[in-house]
Amino acid sequence: MAGRSRMPAERERELLGIALALVRERGYEQVTVDDIAAAARASTATLYRRWGGKARMVISALADGEPEAPADVDTGSLRGDLLALAARAAGPFRPPDLRAAAMTGLARDALLDPGLMRALREITVEPQAELLRRVLRRHAEAGRIAAGNPILDLADRVLFGPLLFEQVYAGDDPGLAERLVDEVLLPLLLAAPI
Repeated sequence: MAGRSRMPAERERELLGIALALVRERGYEQVTVDDIAAAARASTATLYRRWGGKARMVISALADGEPEAPADVDTGSLRGDLLALAARAAGPFRPPDLRAAAMTGLARDALLDPGLMRALREITVEPQAELLRRVLRRHAEAGRIAAGNPILDLADRVLFGPLLFEQVYAGDDPGLAERLVDEVLLPLLLAAPI
């Protein structure tokens, strides 16, 4: 796994920007670490030392433009928390965000490249899923959700799956996140376990 280097933050952002620009221009499969190093006037050793390879570098570049994930979400209600998490999950892919085109291609490429899929999960998907799990645990501990409710193990897929599908494959539906929370996830979470 790649380790943190003593690279200045502005140089790191510059390198990530160059990597993302190359991927947007040529496509993920057509870009190599050597290409990124040449365009950035950096050594490949520096890039490998910092990111471990192209996959982690490109996914880090996508994540770099997003606001830092909060340690917790607490709006005061289960519905408010779910809406905040859904808005955060849908936000990076919402047009006219320039990352949308790169993300669409990367979603396809990740299906074919296990290293890219692993980086995508570790850097972007898992932190959001873990945040959702923490929020749901807090509401279960407060008695708002039955602790044995089986949807607790599926909530990340029920909420994030349709949002990703909508943005990458189906188009833009700005009301989808709220509908998923109100019409699907809340009724499932608030139902008594069978």
